[in-house]
Amino acid sequence: MEQDHIRMKTDIHICWTIDCEATQKAIDNVDLGMRAIRGFAALITEAELRATLFVLPADAAAYPALLRELDEDRFELALHYHPHEEGYDDFCGGYAAEAQRKMYGDAINKFADAVGARPKAFRTGSCSANDATFPVTADLGFDCCSHSMPGRNMAQLRSNWAGAPQHVRYAHPANRLLEGGLDLVEVPVTTDPESMLWSGAHPQDLRVELFDAKNQRYMIDKVLAREKTRPQPVQAIVALTHNTFKYDDPADFRRQTMQEMMSDFAELADKHDVNLVPATISQVAAAYRAAVPVSTCRSRGE
Repeated sequence: MEQDHIRMKTDIHICWTIDCEATQKAIDNVDLGMRAIRGFAALITEAELRATLFVLPADAAAYPALLRELDEDRFELALHYHPHEEGYDDFCGGYAAEAQRKMYGDAINKFADAVGARPKAFRTGSCSANDATFPVTADLGFDCCSHSMPGRNMAQLRSNWAGAPQHVRYAHPANRLLEGGLDLVEVPVTTDPESMLWSGAHPQDLRVELFDAKNQRYMIDKVLAREKTRPQPVQAIVALTHNTFKYDDPADFRRQTMQEMMSDFAELADKHDVNLVPATISQVAAAYRAAVPVSTCRSRGE
């Protein structure tokens, strides 16, 4: 007599992120930024998902009441940083450790003054970083970050991630492309380095505004299959967008694309026997810490 075989679903964390930078000089549209956040938050809430908002200090100061009214159980407020918006002339990865420490320290204070709490997670603008960025991030007391975009190789942005790990990990104290050694969990943006864009400088990622829903579906299908078989204690998929689009408008192309992506995630998760676990960046990091205590990682010399 044949026995029924129950296939166990693989848990994969799904985290939506939005870089909030409507106060950037190139945008300078706070009203659009606020409407985008409201529309984005409504989509996330309706789909019973979770999201991390990476917020520039100036954006936090421009609409703190809106940020404070978001559901804390569903939305995380985290730090985002573009040096050009704070009077500097290079990207994050163009600065040595001491300069980065001052820049990010000042940003933390401005952020906390606006929203009433220090951020626990951090993403640099343009995913720009160098080998000093992770240790500085850890020294400043962040629990986790989402600095890396594996496969990106854009020297003009000081954003070089060719060969970077694609999985959740503890960051390394001396080399951004290695893992282990710091009490800091890095949760990378999900990319497909096998599909390079812009003359080989940028990998396809799950950025809502990058492609239409049809192309996003192909990538969603691919990364679900990839993450399901990845031999890591915690799997995560990180999608992203920006608060510079009309997510409050049902007729907006990006809003429609995001809705289709959410639907495709649910459908394709069933295809791959995956259980999608809605999470913020900090919740992904907490799951990783629970699975891989930092003391264990250090004891192995990683």
